[in-house]
Amino acid sequence: MLKIQKSLIEAQLQMKADKINILNIDISISNIDDLLQRSSLLIDNNQKFYICTVNAFLAVRANEDKWLLTILNKADIVVPDGMPIVWYSRFLKKTLPGRISGFEFFYNFSKIANTKKYSYFFLGGENEKILDMIKQKLNREFSNIEVKGILSPPFMEEFPDEFDNQMVKTINKYRPDVLWVGLSAPKQEKWIYKNIKRLDIKMAFGIGAAFNFYAGSVKRAPVWMQKAGLEWLFRMFAEPGRLFKKYLVNNMKFLMLVSSDIFKRTFCKNN
Repeated sequence: MLKIQKSLIEAQLQMKADKINILNIDISISNIDDLLQRSSLLIDNNQKFYICTVNAFLAVRANEDKWLLTILNKADIVVPDGMPIVWYSRFLKKTLPGRISGFEFFYNFSKIANTKKYSYFFLGGENEKILDMIKQKLNREFSNIEVKGILSPPFMEEFPDEFDNQMVKTINKYRPDVLWVGLSAPKQEKWIYKNIKRLDIKMAFGIGAAFNFYAGSVKRAPVWMQKAGLEWLFRMFAEPGRLFKKYLVNNMKFLMLVSSDIFKRTFCKNN
């Protein structure tokens, strides 16, 4: 028992220590296997925690929104879900091991969850048909994972408090080990942070587009495009009406953010 508690404390301290600050965001520098093991250890010891991903889009938004920046920096684990973040870390000589997408974390974590018989709840997605597809596929691939519930709320820019209360009540009815949230970023991160203390869960993770990727309703970019940092381009051409302006504007803002950061590091470091 003492050995388990010691391992848990070491894992918690290590998670806080194994982070580097890039563009004002504290990002985990461990590889995916280590992060998966730490997450599992926390769950096994009945700890409550949340995980976030960071890409160029969220980096820009977090530097425009102090509340979002606080949410990201208070997360137990923050994984780099974007090659521009990884590339910039290399430029700063604070090398991240590599990109870890929300989908990659979800799929590999499910292998552990299947062995340990964790239970899931899915919140979000475009509709319940997508969530049903996820549930059916999980039942085929990972038969030991119990999907205790699914909930796809109607689209709103922000949920009213009474709507939030009802969603929390529904999730707590099932008491899942893991809550996967797909409400799009940064809405999902803000929802998790706002409600984490009253959720009867152990781990929460906002994985957005991974819902559609796993369900098969949206095709992922080829592996070579993912490694080349061009997945955004593939998605933009797949959904130009929804994503063209978003990516065009955000990519320009990210370049400006990086340029500003380099300027400060070069000319203002002694001030």
